[in-house]
Amino acid sequence: MFHKLRRIFLPTRLNRKILSMAIPVFFSMLSNTAIMIADTAMVGKLGALSIASAGFGGIVYFTVLAFLMGSSMGVQILTSRRFGEKSEEGIAKTAASGIYLALALGSVLSILGFLGGEAIMDFLGDDPEVIHLSGVYLSYRFAGTVFFFLIFALRGFFDGIGLMHVGMISSILITVCNIFFNWIFIYGNLGFPAWGVKGAAFASAIAGIPGALVFIFFFFVKDVKCYFRLSYWVPDWAVLKELGYLGFAPALESSLTNVSFVGFTKLAGMLGTVPLAATNIVLTCLSLSFMPGFSFGIAATTILGQAMGAGKIRLAYEGTFRSATFSAIMMGSMGVIFIVFGKSLIQFFTLDPLVLLEAYPALCVVALIQVGDAYHMVIGSALRSAGLMYWVLYAYLGVSFFIMLPFAYFFGIYLGFGTVGLWSSIFIWLFILALLFVKKFRQKEWVQIRI
Repeated sequence: MFHKLRRIFLPTRLNRKILSMAIPVFFSMLSNTAIMIADTAMVGKLGALSIASAGFGGIVYFTVLAFLMGSSMGVQILTSRRFGEKSEEGIAKTAASGIYLALALGSVLSILGFLGGEAIMDFLGDDPEVIHLSGVYLSYRFAGTVFFFLIFALRGFFDGIGLMHVGMISSILITVCNIFFNWIFIYGNLGFPAWGVKGAAFASAIAGIPGALVFIFFFFVKDVKCYFRLSYWVPDWAVLKELGYLGFAPALESSLTNVSFVGFTKLAGMLGTVPLAATNIVLTCLSLSFMPGFSFGIAATTILGQAMGAGKIRLAYEGTFRSATFSAIMMGSMGVIFIVFGKSLIQFFTLDPLVLLEAYPALCVVALIQVGDAYHMVIGSALRSAGLMYWVLYAYLGVSFFIMLPFAYFFGIYLGFGTVGLWSSIFIWLFILALLFVKKFRQKEWVQIRI
């Protein structure tokens, strides 16, 4: 056991490879967090109505974005497998098919979303002022969907061949451009009109353009341009069909898991304003610990895919668990920080003593399952990469809708345990998913799956 733990901290080739993949993804996620903070702060100066409208429209759009991000996982899975097989043509056809799908479906979503944004918010909202403003926000966010769908597909390609730093550079540029465009279009600088909430949405939409251009620039570097012979870029129906099959399950999983958390938030709202505020703060705190799990999960997806393509089963198995262990160390450390400094962290978001009293015990509950969360995220990503993406989908749906939500209602509302009762269901949710995923991965059924 000591020997295995010692290997984790040695500068081995596998450790260096995992870290070189996970660290750029981590900084990409930090950039995305920076966009959220900047948008909230800059729109916040316009008043409560603007904050509520942009927030409401943003939640709706995030569900769409979650679907697109999930669907792009098919590109990474297939690219990494072909990379391991050393199939230059297979890699190129995957990239081409991913781009064609992103441009076609992204264009349709952009047009329909732009035209129907207000109708969508009219169906979901109650307050006429919020409906109108959030509808305008949603319409203009939808306008940029084609750029972000393209970015997700391109990121899946570059992540699949192991060049995670390209996505990091793109994310950083998007962040800088988004903040700059916010300054221009929200407040009306450099001679442009002050569009307020519409300006915030428009800024976010067009910030994807320079982000996409970063990927196009890297098409011409030495290790990538070999994949772009014209003969490889003829549309291939078989590859398009396989990408649809591989990407649909993660896309549906991302969206429906997001829906389950909307239901979880709805239950918090049934408890009252203070529990709802506490739940939102706990979710915000946990977004900090999600980042290592997501980052090492992306690394595990590529490492397993490349190893399986090369027929290196032991490397696929060892690389996945090594990635999960790295993630567990970081997320476990975050759990300790939540317990020791949780009250100070919560006070960064609110000074209301009732919210603090409600949020801190719930934060401690989920802090205790951070190691399990790490294994659930990383092993789950590896199972998708191994071809078990539909099994992962069913596991998420079953545990989320038939265990997590009923237990949240039972503990939080029926037994009257409030916010800590609600979040106890998240502890159970993560614990069960971690056990299921680790057991499934250890069975090695995925070894026989061909992609």
